[in-house]
Amino acid sequence: MNDLRRLIEDCCGWNRRTWADAVAFALSAVPDDLHGRTVLEIGAGTYSCLAPAFAKLGAAVSCSYYGQTRRDVESGQLRAVSEKHGIAGISVIEVNIHDVRGVYDIIVLKSVLGGICRGDERGTLRAVIDGLMDHLADDGVILTIDNGRVGPFVALSRRFGAGRNRWTYFTQADIRTAFAGLSFETRGFGFLNVGALRFLFSRDWAALEVVNNAIHGIDRLLLRHVGLSDRAVIATVIRKDGRGATQPAAAARTATAPGKAEFASREGCPP
Repeated sequence: MNDLRRLIEDCCGWNRRTWADAVAFALSAVPDDLHGRTVLEIGAGTYSCLAPAFAKLGAAVSCSYYGQTRRDVESGQLRAVSEKHGIAGISVIEVNIHDVRGVYDIIVLKSVLGGICRGDERGTLRAVIDGLMDHLADDGVILTIDNGRVGPFVALSRRFGAGRNRWTYFTQADIRTAFAGLSFETRGFGFLNVGALRFLFSRDWAALEVVNNAIHGIDRLLLRHVGLSDRAVIATVIRKDGRGATQPAAAARTATAPGKAEFASREGCPP
């Protein structure tokens, strides 16, 4: 496993194997070298932040938050991952997703749209993306990585996960319907969406690694033996320029080759 894959997993925090697969898919749609490109991460949180992965590829990155304190975001996963991997220069700003300023080459959202579309308000999904398109360069992309709806676990997520805060879990059909007419590609990953959040409080990387390895192993067994098309994490690449969706064979390359490539508080994100 190369440094970039380790970095992506550390950015994801909990359930990191599955989420990192989804992030690698998203990264396969952007250039391998992001020097000279601008990136806005929307909805970074204390326990999850993708900004370091884009900074590692050379981009000028703005890491935005909303509904939290700047200090909590700066001292959370962003700092832990940046210090571990020797990354600097990431700007931290407060941004309401409905009041974004400026134009960016890449806008990325991880576990954000479910908080905006609370209470299964899937009808607002397209409006949010259309609003972000106004702040995207002509050849830019929006990358979203969202919590997927897995039928057998819906009741559990509503009782113990972010569903108790009326968080919306999407299916790939929801995504395809909402983004019809846009140039996009979506893919689902994994079956389980559980994690080891308690280890993040002490930044116990070794313990987190053990737990996440176990989760990933169980997840692979379930995917092999449970005949459901539902997936726990859904990654989507949306292009502004209208070109056809790329085929992400490069996702494996991104995960294995060195150097490749909210409107609500993220504290409520499911582990």
